[in-house]
Amino acid sequence: MIDAISKIFSQEQITQAKQLYEGLTDEQRFWLSGYLAGLNQTGGFLNGALQKNGSAAHGTNGTPNVAVANKLSIIYGTHTGNSKLIAEKFSALAEAKGIEVSLCSMPEYKNRKLKEEKNLLVIVSTHGEGDPPASAEDFYSYIFGKKAPKVNDLNFAVIALGDSSYINYCQTGRDIFNQLKTLGSTDVHELIELDIDFKEQLGQILPNLANKFASINGSAVNIATTAANLDFDNDKWVEVEVLDKTLLNGKGSNKKTYHIELDIEDTGISYLPGDALEIQADNDDKLVLAILLKLNIKESEVINIDGNQINVKEALKTKYEITTITAPVLKKYAEFAKNDKLSAILEDTSKLADFLYGLDFLDLLTDFPAPLKATDLPTLLRKLPARVYSISSSYDYNPDEVHVTVSAVKYHLNNREHLGVCSSFLADRINIGDHVSVRVKKNEGFRLPANDAKLIMVGPGTGIAPFRSFLQQRENDEASGDNWLFFGDQHFETDFLYQTEMLHLRKKGLLSDIDVAFSRDQEDKIYVQHRLQEKGEKVYKWLEEGAYFYLCGDMRNMAKDVKAELLNIIEQHGSKTKEEANAYLKNLTAEKRFQEDVY
Repeated sequence: MIDAISKIFSQEQITQAKQLYEGLTDEQRFWLSGYLAGLNQTGGFLNGALQKNGSAAHGTNGTPNVAVANKLSIIYGTHTGNSKLIAEKFSALAEAKGIEVSLCSMPEYKNRKLKEEKNLLVIVSTHGEGDPPASAEDFYSYIFGKKAPKVNDLNFAVIALGDSSYINYCQTGRDIFNQLKTLGSTDVHELIELDIDFKEQLGQILPNLANKFASINGSAVNIATTAANLDFDNDKWVEVEVLDKTLLNGKGSNKKTYHIELDIEDTGISYLPGDALEIQADNDDKLVLAILLKLNIKESEVINIDGNQINVKEALKTKYEITTITAPVLKKYAEFAKNDKLSAILEDTSKLADFLYGLDFLDLLTDFPAPLKATDLPTLLRKLPARVYSISSSYDYNPDEVHVTVSAVKYHLNNREHLGVCSSFLADRINIGDHVSVRVKKNEGFRLPANDAKLIMVGPGTGIAPFRSFLQQRENDEASGDNWLFFGDQHFETDFLYQTEMLHLRKKGLLSDIDVAFSRDQEDKIYVQHRLQEKGEKVYKWLEEGAYFYLCGDMRNMAKDVKAELLNIIEQHGSKTKEEANAYLKNLTAEKRFQEDVY
């Protein structure tokens, strides 16, 4: 092999090639190998694009005359940045196959260009219970509107991101896929739906899709690709030590909310205000053993998971989701249970979300018994995903630490206590000095503006977490913009999270206003949206002065009520119609002056 190489290349060239290769990342090596293969496949080497003397053949305009398989537009709609991440990875992969790529976000995409497209890849997430993310709203409305063109010459594919714990999983991607077909285009691949563990699947999905697009003009380049070729930044789990753990609720509260500080010194971890922290947790032993007892499975029984032998107790404890039942899991389970009542629930989608809310695997086994074997579990259950918590500290303010604010989830259902998998893990089983595995989850859709901008922050309960990060950052940066916080919880005496800190920041002037709502301190419940209503005139005045409005917390109720009240404020104090108020809020969103982080 060495002799063959030395006959083709000089020793100097061999040395230079080796130095180049050793200086590249895995992704750069992967891209370069595919690029060279693409040149060969499209005739770049054989037809003189690269001459024997090493110079590139040039066209009449003086640019390199390298053959291109086809052109592909990639557009993405994202909230936290995952769609953008996949778009960038796929773009590099497609270019390595000789495809000329145009990549842009949906807000930057000229919708009228759709009628001219020949090849299109749409990558889009779903926000909440089936809504498009803010960045995808215009494109979504356009293709469903009267101005949508016929696109009979378009070849397309859609990658839909979602979380299967929501009923309308990947709904935005499904809608776009179906509508593009309705408009006359041809799908080159069936709809690709990615759950929250999507990174594990990309090593197979993306190369396959790239081959589909490359083969449209008969110029596919087959490249062996694995997940290692698609390395992700900030994707490595890091073991960190618990430095501090403080209960934020006072004596007598029926809540347990903890402030947890983790040591990230010398770990390479960094983050921005608005980012979140993914934390790996184990399921509770009591729940695991109760499930095995219900199924009459011995905890020592061994099963195969991804080619590895592991006992079933350890598998249920560390590998699989058992505290939450998703619609896809329920559908699989129904095939085992063969229960008419369960089948009827699955068919009534209007009631499915309520049925699944709070349900765990033991509930399902109890109410709808099924003859499951240990070997059935890996094909039935969802992999245990990490839980995500808004970071409640500023990296610049605390460069050696990352803080999270965690409320222990605990509720009674079906005559027994249920616990949140990670919140109970952190609240009840993790102590100072213990270690947990974490990684940062970027959130590009929840970012601070310029230092002179005004902020309105609405964050009841643990929704205050990112705003603590915002305020630390603004203090660190000596920001001149005013900051206004709306906070709410159950009782002033026991549930005013970070009360001492917030009052200190108000005294210093960093917080110009704090409005609080404690729902259970009076007969009529008062929530943050009621405080917004009371201060509506000032809220609108701030918005007119360029303020940014941030919302963090519960999506099912609070976020909807706050947005509804915000629209009322815009309508009333801006003397606008409902349509004009909606357009105003839409414009705030487009300008990134309305941002939400809801869950």
